Amino acid sequence: MGSVDVVLAVVVAAANLAVAALLLAGSRGGRAVPRIFRRSQPFPRMRAAMHACLGLGMGAGWLVKDIFPPHSTGDMVLFNVIRILLVAGLVTALLVAFRHARPIRRKAAG
Repeated sequence: MGSVDVVLAVVVAAANLAVAALLLAGSRGGRAVPRIFRRSQPFPRMRAAMHACLGLGMGAGWLVKDIFPPHSTGDMVLFNVIRILLVAGLVTALLVAFRHARPIRRKAAG
C-alpha cells in the first residue's frame, strides 16, 4: 500500500467522520436542524449514520485491506463487512434524498 493510498484513506475516513460529528453536535439530540455551509441539513441523525458508514467503509476499509492475504478467511470477512457498511451508507443516502423536507408554501390569508 503506497503512501498516497494511506493519505487518501485517512482523509476519506476523517472527513466523513468529521461531518457525522458536526451533524450530531449541531442537531442537539435531534431537536434542531443544523446548518453546514449555510444550508440546513434535515434528518441530521440519518445523515450522520450515512457519513459514518461511508467513512468507515471507504476509509477504514481502504486502510486495512492489506492486513490479510488475498482469498483468506480474514480477507473475505473484511470484504463483507466493508460491503455491508457501504450498502448501509448508500441506503441511508437514498432515504435522506427521498425524505427531504419540502418547503410548505403558505397561502395568503385573506
